[in-house]
Amino acid sequence: MKEKEEILARTSGGLDIFVHYLGKECLKRKFKSPFRDDDNRPSCKLYLNQPLGGRAYYYLHDFGDSRYSGDCFFIAAQILNINPSTDFVHLLKQIDRDLSLGVFEYGGEELGHVYRAIPQKAISARKVIQEDPGISFRAVVKSFSREELAYWGAYGITAETLSRFHVESLKSCVFTKTDGRQYGIYSTSLTPSYGYFFKSGKGIKVYRPRSENRFLYAGELPCPYVFGYDQLPERGKFLLITGGEKDVLSLCSHDFPAICFNSETAKVHSTLLDQLKLRFEHLVFVYDVDATGLRESTHRVEELESSYPVSKVVLPLSGSKQEKDVSDFFKKGGSREALENLIFQSFNN
Repeated sequence: MKEKEEILARTSGGLDIFVHYLGKECLKRKFKSPFRDDDNRPSCKLYLNQPLGGRAYYYLHDFGDSRYSGDCFFIAAQILNINPSTDFVHLLKQIDRDLSLGVFEYGGEELGHVYRAIPQKAISARKVIQEDPGISFRAVVKSFSREELAYWGAYGITAETLSRFHVESLKSCVFTKTDGRQYGIYSTSLTPSYGYFFKSGKGIKVYRPRSENRFLYAGELPCPYVFGYDQLPERGKFLLITGGEKDVLSLCSHDFPAICFNSETAKVHSTLLDQLKLRFEHLVFVYDVDATGLRESTHRVEELESSYPVSKVVLPLSGSKQEKDVSDFFKKGGSREALENLIFQSFNN
C-alpha cells in the first residue's frame, strides 16, 4: 500500500523506525535482542536490503533465533503489541503518530481509558525530555495483568496499595512537546510501563523498570515533589523517608508511613520538615545502601539533627544492584518486625 512505501521513504528505509523503538543501540555492528533475555552475547544486526526494482529497506536479522528477525514493521508490531496480519493499517498509523511523519490524517478517535494534561512549565526529566519547556501527555491505562501484579507482589505491594497511590498499568503514553512533535512509549510483556498519576490525572511520572530510561515526566507535577504525602496518617511515632516511589509503596503495604522525594540527593525543604515534625515523633531516613544512598542519608542527618528528630537506618543488604533498597529488603524475605527493630535502634544511635 502507498502509505507503507511513504513511511519507508520518510524514515530512511525504516532505519528511523528501528532507532525510535529500539534505541541507538541498534546502530551498533551487533546488538542484543530486545526480545530475548538469554541473548548474553549480541546476536542481532541490521542489514540494508536492496530488492530489484523496489525501495531499499532495513531488516533486523537475529542470528540466535530467526523467529525474531524482520523488517521495521514486524519489529514495531512486536514492541507495540499489534497484530500486523489483522491490524496493519493501525500499525502504520501508530508508527506515523509516534514519529510525527504526517502520512495519515486523523480525526478525533479515542483510545479507551485516556488521561490528558496541558503543557506546564519546566519539568525535570531524564535525557529525552530533560530540556523541554513543557510536555503534555495522553496516557491509556489498562488492568494490571497477572504478571504485573506478581512483579509488585514480590515486594509485598498489593493491588489495594497501587490503587490508593494512583498507580496504573499503562497501555501506552504519547508525549507532545511544545513544538508539536510527539513520541510515545508502549507497554509489552518485555517492557512493562506504569504511571504514577498526580493531581487527578493532570501529571504523570512513568516508571519503566526494564528500560534504559526508567522514568519519564509530563504534565503538572507536585512542587515540591513528595510522593506519599497525601496518604500519610495524621500523626504517628515515626515517618520513614525513603529513596523512591516503589519503596514507599512497599513500606506502606507493610503498614509503615512513608514518603519520598524525586531523588535521594534532593534537599528537604524546612517548611515541609516543620509540618512533619508536628505530626511525627521521629523522621527516619531509609535510603539505598549503595554509595549515593549512604552518603546522602548521612548528610541529611548531619544537616538536620540540631533542629529535627532525625535518624537513619542502614539496611542489612549487600548494596548491589539487586539488593540495595527497602523494597529489595522485603523481596529477600525481610519482615516488618525486623525493619521495625532497626528503626527503634536508630532512635538511640
